[in-house]
Order: sequence, then structure tokens, then C-alpha cells
Amino acid sequence: MTPKADTLRIGLLLPVADLYHRLWSDIDDVLERLGGQVAERLTAAGLNAERSVAVSLPGQVTAACDDFVTQEVDLLVVALAPYCPSGVLAPALVASRLPVLLWPMQSILRLDPQEYDAEAIKLNHGVHGVQDLANVLGKTAKGFGVIHGHHEQPQFITQLRQWARAGRIIRAMQEAGPVQVGGHFEHMLDLQVGEDEFLRQMGIAPTAVSTSDLAGQMAQVSSADVTEGVDRYRRTFGMGTDVSDSLLEKTARGEAALRAILSRTGCRACGLNFLQLCNDERVADGLHVVASMLMCEGLGYAGEGDWVTAVLVRAMQQGFGVASFSEVFSIGYADNRLVLKHWGEGNFTMARARPRLLASRFRDRHTAEFAIVDFEFEPGPATLVNLNSTAEERGRLISIAGEIAEDHLPKIDGPRGIFLPAGGDVNNLLTQYTYLGGSHHMALIGGTPMDVLEKVCRLAGWSYHRL
Repeated sequence: MTPKADTLRIGLLLPVADLYHRLWSDIDDVLERLGGQVAERLTAAGLNAERSVAVSLPGQVTAACDDFVTQEVDLLVVALAPYCPSGVLAPALVASRLPVLLWPMQSILRLDPQEYDAEAIKLNHGVHGVQDLANVLGKTAKGFGVIHGHHEQPQFITQLRQWARAGRIIRAMQEAGPVQVGGHFEHMLDLQVGEDEFLRQMGIAPTAVSTSDLAGQMAQVSSADVTEGVDRYRRTFGMGTDVSDSLLEKTARGEAALRAILSRTGCRACGLNFLQLCNDERVADGLHVVASMLMCEGLGYAGEGDWVTAVLVRAMQQGFGVASFSEVFSIGYADNRLVLKHWGEGNFTMARARPRLLASRFRDRHTAEFAIVDFEFEPGPATLVNLNSTAEERGRLISIAGEIAEDHLPKIDGPRGIFLPAGGDVNNLLTQYTYLGGSHHMALIGGTPMDVLEKVCRLAGWSYHRL
């Protein structure tokens, strides 16, 4: 469960006060030269870094931000070597959805008092520009981060890489374009935060799809697509004895229909309400298999129509390479352990052995029979992540570090595992989680990347709680 290989993309914004053009005629040239050197060093260290031209006016800053959006950078680094006033920079940064990191970029690494002169000051006094800008941004709703250090220091590169990964997570959320099929699970209000201000600020809203829409799409699925889906299932999964050919065909038809909807809408995350799906006799399927397949391909998913957690799962996939939707089901009070599971949907690239397909039934208004995915999560370090909101509609991220235990859960099925919180004492842990308003849906990721998660919250302007 390690992050996949990728290249994080950084945009270096090079501001300079317009006043300095009258004081130093070469200021743009020397600033762009330094910016180019820094970009080359970062690229050599495995970060894809691009720089802007020198910017001194609000319109120039806006144009540079727009260019970086086009280049799909994960992080905008405001690299202040000389000073530039906050009033030049802040309007464009606040208006942009790019994650912003403030950095006093310097040409000098070591301060030599005997050599420190007016020429040295030229590219080495951006620190008070950072302080000016941070003061102003802190009074707005725009989140931001701050980094100090010289580009030749290894620890600076390490920290910058974490900031860039945090920026990618935010960008993945902004671009998730979630679909919600069948609305929310009725009266399950802890998951219904989609109208909150923190999501509106990010520009995230779902595309609603009714079960009738899905059923209509299912009717258009070709027999060739069904056959291809069934063949793929047989290659991918072990088969339970009660999984019939007709059940596989039904599963493949539902998958092809949902994929067609996602393709048409350009969506990368979906929340599925199994209650509405199963109770519509034209569908009669919780779509757990396609949900699992989508997660294995890096998309986001959550049950009960929870498109917000689906967006979180998508972002965790983009940030850390692999993630799964899950829930805490039961508590081992005496041994400080938690059971993680869900009905039949999970990211089986995190499985400890080959996953199986099993038949499942749901009896409510009608009886629906459909396939579920059965596997146990791979043992090792892991983190549970929850995204919710405060009473003021501000984003709030909660993380719980720990590990998936070696223990098996042989008498239940579906995606499952035993989670050992790093802090032990599940009484205190779950009490804190509950008082923080942690909802019952979570993303499960491999490893314990707590520093990156904290940086996500800095960039997004959310509160972060590490339990």
C-alpha cells in the first residue's frame, strides 16, 4: 500500500515590487535567472517545476495564475526573493483555487556579514514580503502554507515535496466532479454536508443521477459489453459457489451503465445509495462490484450516496496512490482494536489475497440479489481519514494512525480488517473522534502520512485533528 510513482507539479511565481524597476534596472533579469536555477534544481530532485516571468502588477499576477491553472500545477509557490506588496498579490491569489505556498526564496544560503551588501539585499529580502502577504491572506477565507529554507537544503526539498502532494490532494478534490446516484440515504444526516461553505469555496458540487436514469442506461448496454465484463470478472476474482452466470451478466450490465454515466459527465467520484438502487426493480443491485472496480482504478467512491467522502477517497488515491472507502463497525474495548468493514465494496488492490465475488441479498420493498467483493485488507501501517465540517461550515479533517492487524475475520465477508490505532485506548480515541463530529464514513489509506494531511488543511484553510 505504497504511493504510486508520479511527478508532482509546482509553479513558481516570481513577484517583485514595481518600485524596484526604478531602483535596479536589471531586477527582472536577475530574479528570473534565480527562478530558473531553482526550477532546475527542483526538477532534478524529481519535482516538475515551472516558473513565471517576473510579475509586479495585479494583472500580471492574475495572468500568471491562469497560466499555472492551464499547466495543471499541484501547488503555486509564491517565491519572494525581493519584496512585493501584498496588495499586488493577494487579490489574484484569493480569487484562484490553486493551493498557495509562501516562500522567501533567497540566492544566499549562509549569511556572511562581511559580504552582505546592497547587491546581496536585492534577492535576499523576501521574508518581509512573506510576512506582509501572510498577514493579509490570514484575514480572508483563502488557506495557504508557509515554508522556510534554501533550495539547496535536502530538508527543504523533502518539505516542499510534502506540500506539493498536499496540493495535489486539494486539486484532486476540486476536479473530482462527483456523481450521486439515488440521492442520500434517508435521514442519515452526518453525511449530508454537501451544501457547506467549505465545499462551495472549492467549487465542488455533485451531478444528480436518479435510479431511473441508471435503469435507462442499463437498457442500452450491449451484449458485447456484458460479455467483456463477465470475462474480466472471471480473470480478476475467485468465484463463490453461488455466483451464477446470470448474476455476473447483471453485474456487468450495471457496471457498463454506470461507467457510461461517469464518462458522459466527466466524473471521477461517485456516491451510490444502495437503498434506492436495490428497491428499484429495474436495477436491483447495490453496484458494489463496479464501486470496487472504480476504486481500484483510482476513482473515488462512498456508500449511502455520500459523494463528499467519495471525493475524499478520490483525493487520497491521487495523493497517496491507493485508498478505500470503509467504516468502523465494532470495537474491541478490552484489546483496543476496531473492526473495519463494509457490505461488499472496497479497493481490492489493498487485499492480502485474491478477492472473491459472492452473491448477496437485500430484502426490503423487494428482494435484490447482487454480487459483492470479498477480501481482507493487507496488514501493515494504515490511516483512517474523515472529512466533515464545523458548525460554521468550515472544513475539518480527522486522521487516526495505526495498522491493519494480521488477524483474520473468517466468519464474515465483504472488505474487512482489524485496525489497531497507534494511540491504543479506543475509549479515549473514539470519544475524541465523536466530540469532533467525525462522521461514520472514512477513507482508509496505506502508511501514516500525517505531515501531508496537516499540510492539506493548511492549504485548504481547514482545521486538522490528529488522533
